[in-house]
Amino acid sequence: MKRVIIDTDPGIDDAAAIFLALGSPEFQVDALTTVFGNTAVEQCTVNALRILEAAGRADIPVYQGSGRPFNFGAPEFAEYIHGSDGLGDAGLPAPSVEVRDENAVIKIVQSVMDATGEITFVALGRLTNLALAISVEPRVASSLAEVVVMGGAVTVPGNVSMVSSANLWGDPEAADVVYRSGASVVQVGLDVCNKVEISAEQLSRVWAARTPVSELMEKATPFIQKAYAERGREMGPGAVKYNDVPAMSYAIDPTLFETRHLYVRIAIGNELTRGQTLADLDGQTGEQPNTLVALDVDGARLSEMWAERVSAL
Repeated sequence: MKRVIIDTDPGIDDAAAIFLALGSPEFQVDALTTVFGNTAVEQCTVNALRILEAAGRADIPVYQGSGRPFNFGAPEFAEYIHGSDGLGDAGLPAPSVEVRDENAVIKIVQSVMDATGEITFVALGRLTNLALAISVEPRVASSLAEVVVMGGAVTVPGNVSMVSSANLWGDPEAADVVYRSGASVVQVGLDVCNKVEISAEQLSRVWAARTPVSELMEKATPFIQKAYAERGREMGPGAVKYNDVPAMSYAIDPTLFETRHLYVRIAIGNELTRGQTLADLDGQTGEQPNTLVALDVDGARLSEMWAERVSAL
């Protein structure tokens, strides 16, 4: 099995992606590490514990990480997409398990350096925790098997600005550190997320399972459906897009995707381009590729994998 650390800011789509991971026999999930993003890091941590408890996996440790960006600026949240509690304001009960005492950044460094070449890091939120870990111990970058980043927009518009996706826009300095670190980075961004939706029929099958997992997702999902509809994001009737699911799916089965090795830099500083993924599509820079960028996806096969595995969890 592939050993995985999931860095996350739950988040309705984070929950969908984590449940997919927990239902996948290809994975050994070593830990969840939390970061600010969809809401404050403290609430993200509570949500991570809720997700694991719903899946009957309270044995997986949760470590709380950074509550603000790499440059110590004020954090920006996405409560308008995920609700003030991050899980659709669904009134979910408090978890009965507790977060571990260790800081997520320290735990990332220790875990990766103790298992060189063995751990895949799936980053579903801002890249702050990983950037801090690399800053503390630069060898973390080369010691990870792979870093799967949910974020970026190369051939499509952004979702928080004309050019930027939320996770990279939310902490571009951290993203820049990770992309330039020498880590084996895979970018699974809006180029493919926009092509993946879970249909109403697939959702109905998951809801019919009547498990704690399906009930959590059924309660949380209407908030994100409504938020996307209000912003004109096209989906089929009753369908939903969980943008973190494709990144997790890549870590499970890369054959779902078409990719290109590209040289990618992250724009920082400029208000208009903050968080933009600047990809050298035509080899103009002469730089060696540093990122495997997902540009197309078998959305039908991916969404069916999600429905089948989460229904069975």
